[in-house]
Amino acid sequence: MEYIQGNNRRQSYFSSLEEQVAPDNPVRLIDAFIDKLNLTQLGFANTLLQPQGRPPFAPQVLLKLYLYGYLNKLRSSRKLEKECLRNIELRWLLQNLAPNYHTIADFRKKHPLALCNMFRLYVQFLSESGLLGKSTIAIDGSKFKAVNSKKNNYNQKKIDKHQQFIKEKAESYLRQLDELDQQEHHHDKEDLLLKKEKINEGLAKLKERAIKYDLLQQQLDDTTDRQISTTDPDSRSIIIVKSIVEVAYNTQNAVDDKHNLIVHTQATNINDGKALHQAATQAKQNLQLKPTDPLMVLADKGYHTGAELHQCQQDNMITHVAYKEQPGVKHIAQEYLSESFDYDPASDSYTCPAGAVLTSLGTWHNKNGDAGETSYRFKTYRTNACKTCSLKHQCTKLPKRIIHRSEYQDAVDINDNNIKQNPHYYKRRQAICEHPFGSIKRHWGFTHTLLKGLEKVNGEMNLIMFCYNFLRTKNILGFDKMLKAIKKWKPNYDKIVCTVKKGLIKLICDTNAALLNLLSPRLLYMKDH
Repeated sequence: MEYIQGNNRRQSYFSSLEEQVAPDNPVRLIDAFIDKLNLTQLGFANTLLQPQGRPPFAPQVLLKLYLYGYLNKLRSSRKLEKECLRNIELRWLLQNLAPNYHTIADFRKKHPLALCNMFRLYVQFLSESGLLGKSTIAIDGSKFKAVNSKKNNYNQKKIDKHQQFIKEKAESYLRQLDELDQQEHHHDKEDLLLKKEKINEGLAKLKERAIKYDLLQQQLDDTTDRQISTTDPDSRSIIIVKSIVEVAYNTQNAVDDKHNLIVHTQATNINDGKALHQAATQAKQNLQLKPTDPLMVLADKGYHTGAELHQCQQDNMITHVAYKEQPGVKHIAQEYLSESFDYDPASDSYTCPAGAVLTSLGTWHNKNGDAGETSYRFKTYRTNACKTCSLKHQCTKLPKRIIHRSEYQDAVDINDNNIKQNPHYYKRRQAICEHPFGSIKRHWGFTHTLLKGLEKVNGEMNLIMFCYNFLRTKNILGFDKMLKAIKKWKPNYDKIVCTVKKGLIKLICDTNAALLNLLSPRLLYMKDH
């Protein structure tokens, strides 16, 4: 018996690229989908050829390359350049074209808005293919590391620490110089000169570092944020898990419950507490629902903010956001926590467990947030019955028990009641919205972004989530049904045309400053707004 033998390397073959790619190879779906799109309307540049200059690569070529790369865990422009030469699937897809890595990288950087538009257009395709339930979405956020190390992220505490170190080190050097001056008559002069020269070099370096941190302090003073990042100014230091902190972006996803398909994604540099309404509203628009159409929104307790819940409910969204348990207080018995006080909206008063009525003067007070801006308003409720109450020691250490009621408390109560009345709804949240992030970060290994700046990072996140939807669609429908659905689909660009025009104007203004003098005031307004 012999081993299986391979073919002779010098053997000639007559074969086309078409014959080397199987009829049901997923790469054919990428080709069919991109050929279906009008890239000019999506906002991709270089779709119109110029009579002069070197011919460019068609945007379809580079877009197909990126979709193939991200679907196969390849994001580096240099790795994609190599794959163009040795990967038979890519050679078929690009018709033997092999763009330079710089061309590949520039295409991704220059078209963040167009990539976002393509994601939204694909949601339209999912809807027309019957893959979206359009009744329930789950919202969640996940952190993706930025192209900015923790070393290059600064807050006031970190700057003060470095400035204090510089001050102490400089004082130490000066003391050493004074000691050397006193020893001038007792030691070798050449040795003293060498020591003084080293100390002066150290002082010069400290002076440079002092200038650096003075400039960083000025940058921090000029911003409303409590931190600055020097490599990627838009990135922020964010808590990942418990005490683990990374400089990252917080990507918000809204996922439809029917097949766990993403209907909205957006990279942000804020925490979850301010993201619920924006994510839910954009998801509703992408699903092409009417303002009067109800939509059930599921989210974890990180999104439990009164103002956000109120806005969602005003827009006909049924919120099921996990409520935060009220922390216990050592000297207060469980039955005397604020949530045990009954509120009567007719009389605008609270009744405590002991039967006393707490009333308000009707004055609104402002609760300020971290940056000093007004977060929300609240009223205070109290009663004189506390003076003679025998249970006061179980309720408060203050002269009177005080209850604060936020202006958004009604929305909070509605949401919390939804959770209590329908606990099985909320239990579905984790299975819906954790699936995409688990696949993307664990299976694909996409735990960080390759781009800098919020706009470009947002474009890459939309590309990643598009690829997740694309692959999941193939798994749900199968190759034949998906190919048939793509060929049958008629894209509608009306919903994104305004966004595209705005993006194109910004692109023109950013890439050709000379045109700014030719643009009308109205066009400049559109560019900025």
